[in-house]
Amino acid sequence: MRTHIKVVGIVNLIYSAIGILAAAGVLLGGIFSSLATLNPIVLVVGTVTSALIAIVIGAISVFGLIAGFALLNHQQWARYVILFVSALRLFRWPWGTLFGGYSIWVLMHDETRQIFAMQS
Repeated sequence: MRTHIKVVGIVNLIYSAIGILAAAGVLLGGIFSSLATLNPIVLVVGTVTSALIAIVIGAISVFGLIAGFALLNHQQWARYVILFVSALRLFRWPWGTLFGGYSIWVLMHDETRQIFAMQS
């Protein structure tokens, strides 16, 4: 099960790094596409909307990135954070569902709970 824990940590690191890049892309894409309309109302609404979406995606990704590093070091709190982040990722079809489901399966396994209980 230790190998599965490492895989979950590494997958969360990679998926979170991609999520941070996606958040930056949403923010920049929303701002530039709003600017292209030359409409002040669309500029404000588009910029605010893209900023809010980017903040949500970025926050989930930052939590996943930090917890991914901590999970590789068998920190107990990282298990709970990854479970929360994985539950949110279940709605991001197809890769979020796949990685989120796998992460939840690994981290809820009895052997994994024992491994993290020994580290405390």
